[in-house]
Amino acid sequence: MRFLLAFLIIGVSFSAQAQIVDASFFPAMKTINPGVVHLRQHGFIGAELSKRSFAKQHDVTKYNLVDGIQTDVELQKATVYRAGKGPGFTIEGMFDQESGTQVDTSQVASDKRKTTSEASSTFLSGTLDFKYFGISYARSSYDFLYKFRVGAVPDLSANDVKEELTYTMLKVGSAIKLGPVRLGAYYLTRTGDGSFTYTYYDPNTGNKGDTEAFDTSSAAHGYGVGIGATGPKLRAEASFEKMSPITVDIPSDYPEPVNDTPASSRLSVVGEVKFTKLALGFRARQIKGNFYDLQDIISANLLYKNLTAEDSRLETTFNFGLGISKGLSVSGFYTQSTIKTEELDPIDPDSGDRFPAETKATAMGVNVSYVY
Repeated sequence: MRFLLAFLIIGVSFSAQAQIVDASFFPAMKTINPGVVHLRQHGFIGAELSKRSFAKQHDVTKYNLVDGIQTDVELQKATVYRAGKGPGFTIEGMFDQESGTQVDTSQVASDKRKTTSEASSTFLSGTLDFKYFGISYARSSYDFLYKFRVGAVPDLSANDVKEELTYTMLKVGSAIKLGPVRLGAYYLTRTGDGSFTYTYYDPNTGNKGDTEAFDTSSAAHGYGVGIGATGPKLRAEASFEKMSPITVDIPSDYPEPVNDTPASSRLSVVGEVKFTKLALGFRARQIKGNFYDLQDIISANLLYKNLTAEDSRLETTFNFGLGISKGLSVSGFYTQSTIKTEELDPIDPDSGDRFPAETKATAMGVNVSYVY
């Protein structure tokens, strides 16, 4: 098992998710289980702007590379989120837009190579909680453009790969109270369809040449279960989530080998304490494989696409919130992490060769919300 360690130094977690058995003391915390929405004690509407940066040094020793491969990723996200308060029938909704760039830099002898990728996603979800069970529907679009350039005319090697994918997700869940004990579970299905387009360039002139397009589709399902306890000032929760392998259907003449994404899982532990106008929280997650929420598809594809079912990473987050009961709230967050692991060769992942990698990440953002 490969193990990644990420320690998030400090954070105000507007965009965090952790709720499978009960509503959080943080009104702005997004729920994972649609059956939890009716347990919210406060309604909420808010907006957030955030930025994340990743720098990964992958010490690949093949292909006569000098100092391996350096990958730099910059992501920007804007989110609008609204949640009603229970009990009874409750509605929740979220709109999210994210864009990012990835630059891969390597060197062979004195020849420096740089490839640039651009990605964007739009996520829209709605949840209806009927008290005894909740249903959520989400739709996400993902666009990715990879530009490969080596050499110069008349010996140019260049091509573009464009991905245009749309995902839909249906999730059903329930959460119940048994005195101070809370139980929750959900089940989801996720499908995707879209296309991959290859554009080739004339090595002698650099002009665009032939273009090939390939349709694709994918499917997966998953579930989550949790148990917890909630009191007037304290709450705790433990949950386990599992995603099946993502099966991919693509034409046999596709120019690159495509494998199904392995199964993945996420184990979470959450603790929160509430004071009069202040809440403090802690969340720890062990993630195996490339487990991700649909609104985080960009970072999942750019950073963790080649993780296997055996790869594991630990993420910890500290949260705090002021003005958690009612009224206008303005807050921000800053997180920092360092991750060390061994990852598959990004040039030829089917070789099975692994090399050490270190990823340094920072994230910051600001949000404005109104709690009622």
